[in-house]
Amino acid sequence: MTERSERTVEEADISWSTGVVMTKQQKTTLNMAKFIQAQSLLLLEKLNELDLDTEADLCEKLHEDAERLFRTLAIRLDDFQEDL
Repeated sequence: MTERSERTVEEADISWSTGVVMTKQQKTTLNMAKFIQAQSLLLLEKLNELDLDTEADLCEKLHEDAERLFRTLAIRLDDFQEDL
């Protein structure tokens, strides 16, 4: 196995249901977006418990944006891989 093919095997460690393989960097990016989405939801719950309505409204928008970012990244990375 050549160095290039070994690197490709190491980087290409996850597949989508479409059969498209993601690189390690793409997987990390998607995982970070998912983490931000999850953390913003936890923060929103805490702000609601504290009755901090203004901050909860801001955080709700943040969470919605994080959800949109995750979905957009998932689609875009999938499309990017199909173009290769």
